[in-house]
Amino acid sequence: MLMKNSFIFILVAILTIFLGEFSNPIKASSNPNFVYTDGTHFALQGKPFYLNGFNAYWLMYMASDPSTRNKVTTTFQQASRYKMNVARTWAFTDGGFRPLQSAPGVYNEQMFQGLDFVISEAKKYKIHLILGLVNNWEALGGKKQYVEWARQRGQQLTSEDDFFTNPMIKEFYKNHVKVVLTRVNTITKVAYKDDPTILSWELMNEPRCTSDISGKTIQPERYVGTKEGSSGTELPGLLGSTPAAQDKWASQWIQAHINDSKLLKKPLLIAEFGMSSNTTGFSVAKRDNYFGKIYGTIFNCAKNGGPCGGGLFWQLLDQGMGSFGDGYEVVLQEEDTNCPIKSVVIERGQCSESGDRSISARHRNPSITLSSTGTLLLK
Repeated sequence: MLMKNSFIFILVAILTIFLGEFSNPIKASSNPNFVYTDGTHFALQGKPFYLNGFNAYWLMYMASDPSTRNKVTTTFQQASRYKMNVARTWAFTDGGFRPLQSAPGVYNEQMFQGLDFVISEAKKYKIHLILGLVNNWEALGGKKQYVEWARQRGQQLTSEDDFFTNPMIKEFYKNHVKVVLTRVNTITKVAYKDDPTILSWELMNEPRCTSDISGKTIQPERYVGTKEGSSGTELPGLLGSTPAAQDKWASQWIQAHINDSKLLKKPLLIAEFGMSSNTTGFSVAKRDNYFGKIYGTIFNCAKNGGPCGGGLFWQLLDQGMGSFGDGYEVVLQEEDTNCPIKSVVIERGQCSESGDRSISARHRNPSITLSSTGTLLLK
């Protein structure tokens, strides 16, 4: 059973303030329907645009099956009800079970129509999308699958990092990007690249090239968007540390990226954060407190004119999706509605919690996770 919790009220309070509090002058866009950047801020139709949303990597997968696509609709309905306006999801599944791309340039039309449905429903509920184009990790194929495809075609490759340098693989990837961006939605009849529902394209989820720690190998000539990632399991100093130490690290990590964003003159989106129920000593009260600190940091940065443009928690599920759970999941229908909002100050830990979680982490490690989509150059 998924536990009831109260953190959603933090989201509502923060977003409500975001929408009405900050009104710095914003330059106009050549296309008023697209979200764009103005220095260190996101903007839409000449006004500041603050992102408040969630991750749901599974949207295309569930939408590709008519018997489960209602999960997508319900999720967007619930998110819209709580004033969320952005969802981050995948525009890839490479090889394996029910792939979007079963081989280089070979696409599953049923999966693509699932993505068509996701975009159409997002538009209906006024939710923008961040679409990832490939995974750094093995889950759902990723760069490992691209390397394997090249090996099958005679390329002598020794490392997954060959994804970034091998000419054949680079053509595979560029072709995938072209196919996705030029796809004409079978429902809306609009090409993906021309649809304002799509806020940005993420070139790769959490890119890493361990053979080149300088980062030059994966530095794009023209930045569209990638998501850097860090987690407790990747940082030995945090393993087994106290919640206070982890909170301190998270605050320092965000502040460092705020400083970088100011230097780069680009907005900052905290694109993944959460606390796993598999973490030792986990409680809903602790998770709510942690979420409150992250949202508080984002809010204070934005209030003071800083580059923080919003946050997306990991991850949102619909009811009956226990097999997709990884410990971080939130189900909005299970939220406890008895926890009051008291202005901006929210009393945490006053809501009841029931049930337990016994869901194994299939996609992520059980840790406190915080990640950032640093600078986004939009359409």
